[in-house]
Amino acid sequence: MGSLILIIDDEPDICRLLKMSLSRDGYQVKYVHGLNEGLAFIEEEVPDILFLDIHLPDGSGLAALPFIKENHDNITIVTISAFDAGYEKEAALSAGASYFLPKPFNIKSLKDLMVQLHE
Repeated sequence: MGSLILIIDDEPDICRLLKMSLSRDGYQVKYVHGLNEGLAFIEEEVPDILFLDIHLPDGSGLAALPFIKENHDNITIVTISAFDAGYEKEAALSAGASYFLPKPFNIKSLKDLMVQLHE
């Protein structure tokens, strides 16, 4: 079985797109639509890769990043956001994210990212 990926994003279409594409490549993919639910999931089952939306209805993925990295340093975190003004990318990478994936993204950019993750 492939690596476990957790997606924390409040947009069902984004979650389904990511799950469909990543599952085809052999990953085990789970998703939740809220930050609190995602943090609870991580305490039960630590994913190898986390796709974390920065803006969630129940909290800031950006604010949760240092906590996640402090408690689970081995998780590769990819932040995703529709707000790509430069500040958010910089803040996410400074807070411990490995990569920043701006929305909207396409399957090619996702596949390119996954190749980078495994280099």
